[in-house]
Amino acid sequence: MATYYILRKANGEVFTLEVNGVSYVAVWADERDVRRSKSANPDLMVYIPAPADERFLKRRFGDRPIRFFLVDGRDPDLRTGREITPEDVFGEAALPKAA
Repeated sequence: MATYYILRKANGEVFTLEVNGVSYVAVWADERDVRRSKSANPDLMVYIPAPADERFLKRRFGDRPIRFFLVDGRDPDLRTGREITPEDVFGEAALPKAA
């Protein structure tokens, strides 16, 4: 199973972005892609890359469904990518889907 990465602050705040009015937890396919996005977006420097961890995200978001946006690593503008499911990120035993 692939490891996806998120960005989070030291206080646990997870980086989210809005695409077409929908809020997503941004995920990257590898750490190199995260670094590329951070270098192109100085506002992200306060975040550190971390593997997407289901238990951490459940504690952070509670029972709220989470949507994930896989950022295209070739285009660091944070607008290019696609929605992926919790099953894509964590495997079969995953968070509830967003409606």
